Amino acid sequence: MNYYYLPMTDDYRQQPTQPFGPGFPGGFGSIQQQLNRIERTLQRHEDRLNRLNRRLQRVERRLGLPFEEF
Repeated sequence: MNYYYLPMTDDYRQQPTQPFGPGFPGGFGSIQQQLNRIERTLQRHEDRLNRLNRRLQRVERRLGLPFEEF
């Protein structure tokens, strides 16, 4: 197991002086962008899951297995 030496720093000096100023990563515009990205990702995952479920149903029909609706 490798251990790395991390020098001690004054973390408070590295904080932005205006936490909600323009362009700050935690600003409201950034939150809206993150929500939009999460919603798009969720939609893609739902679409993929639906395609996989349809594929599974086709395979089950070919094998003669009883179909189960979830």
